[in-house]
Amino acid sequence: MCPTFAIRLADVNDAACIARLMIGMGFNHTPKEIERRWALISGEIDHVFLAEEGETPVGLLAIHVAPLLFYPEPIARISTLVVEPSKRKQGIGRALVNAAVSLAREAGCDTIELTTGIARKEAHAFYEAIGFQNSALRMSRRI
Repeated sequence: MCPTFAIRLADVNDAACIARLMIGMGFNHTPKEIERRWALISGEIDHVFLAEEGETPVGLLAIHVAPLLFYPEPIARISTLVVEPSKRKQGIGRALVNAAVSLAREAGCDTIELTTGIARKEAHAFYEAIGFQNSALRMSRRI
């Protein structure tokens, strides 16, 4: 079956659809908030991919590429991956991750990582099915 969606890099003009998709992750940002944040992240190290069916956005992935002091190559980090619930299990998430992996390789990365919520068992199974492994414990502290 051929995919009925396309993947492209997003830009600030996509703020409204990004805000709508992020509701699925529990974030309630306005398009104006997304535009403001876009100004902070836009550049060579942060990218957002959109998956679209026709003109309708159905998924997004945000990736950050950064050099680290202790690692010889830059690391790519997926900070957001969301697919519309009605569009899951159709290859959209996998295609978004593949786009991110290609970008990371082009940026000289040899590792791509992500963080997922402890309770998101379905997401864990998806990530493991596409080659990710649990390799660290992430700890955080509100400040």
